[in-house]
Amino acid sequence: MIVGRDGGIRKTLAEELSGRYGMDYRIAVCDDPAQLEPVIRELLASGAPVALVVGGVGETDPDGIEVLARVRAIDRTVSSVAAVRWGEWDTARPVFDAVTTGKVDHWVTCPVQSPDEQFHESITRFLGEWSSRHGGTFEPVQVIGEHRSARSQELRDTFSRNGIPIGFYDADSQHGQQLLQAFGAESAELPVVVLRFGAQQSALANPSNLEIADAFGLMTPNPDGEVFDVAVVGAGPAGLAAAVYASSDGLRTVVIEREAIGGQAAASSMIRNYPGFAQGVSGARLAFEAYTQAWFFGTTFLFMRQPVGLSREDLARDRSGFILTGQDVLDDPDARWHADRHPMLLETSLPGVFAAGDVRRGAVKRVASAVGEGAITIPLVHRYLDGIGVPEAAAR
Repeated sequence: MIVGRDGGIRKTLAEELSGRYGMDYRIAVCDDPAQLEPVIRELLASGAPVALVVGGVGETDPDGIEVLARVRAIDRTVSSVAAVRWGEWDTARPVFDAVTTGKVDHWVTCPVQSPDEQFHESITRFLGEWSSRHGGTFEPVQVIGEHRSARSQELRDTFSRNGIPIGFYDADSQHGQQLLQAFGAESAELPVVVLRFGAQQSALANPSNLEIADAFGLMTPNPDGEVFDVAVVGAGPAGLAAAVYASSDGLRTVVIEREAIGGQAAASSMIRNYPGFAQGVSGARLAFEAYTQAWFFGTTFLFMRQPVGLSREDLARDRSGFILTGQDVLDDPDARWHADRHPMLLETSLPGVFAAGDVRRGAVKRVASAVGEGAITIPLVHRYLDGIGVPEAAAR
């Protein structure tokens, strides 16, 4: 849907959107904001879902933000996009505030040329996000279970945090029963997880996370005797950043994760304040991009509940359970430091083991800061591997 009072903007938006998306989407234009609600309701009643409402804001549409804000009351699955005319800087701040407070989902600069690839890059991303929320996309994983089952909810959350599209079907529904019958799993213990890889499909009855990882091919054993330079425990933002920089520096790197790539950040539907993403970025997308980058540089990923040789008791912690690092290790009377040097920044009470991100005492608890800590850990790792360390005088 395109809405706005400015005929020039409506014409430009309609031409650009029709030319690029007309084969797959119907482009409807509304020149009277007062008619937007009945038009959308009519489309929905006819069975036509509305993906985006792109509305003009600015001098000719002074109430444009409020018009878009009312879209949510009509259908919360519709994404609203504020179209800002290039150069109308007075409009930018109200639009940014509206996105931050959730009144509007996205903003985009009106096309200034044809084709305007920057405009289409944004629109394509918005459509992709809408499609993933609305459903109807390919489901590489299908879960058949009971809605109120804790394990069913856990599986849905785990797959979502790992950026894997899933379909969930109630075991008592007609579709759920059909899926169970198709795999001969009518009497199987719920939930049943169906994995669809190419022409191959398999069904797992109430599988553990490790069994799912194994079915995905993520548990391929490493060759006997393989040695890594760096082992990263936890694939949150800090761990992924450490993996990217370690692998790109030529260090043989393995990441050990027990649950989901991206840590807590992957559970965030939208991170609004991450540098470089003016529209915000979903936690799952940020995690997937970092995972792909680390994998590209040669990082090995292993999924296991507890890394061998390292336990919670090995590292000094404060009363709240946060890991002590650097000078905090020396300041704590219960911490034991046995090296003939002072611990380096981010180094724990166990020489050669570093802590970054939310697990560390004093962490800022921001995604960007966790990424930064993960990155600066790698120069310290190089110092440790080179046997340099930090002289006591320098540490003072």
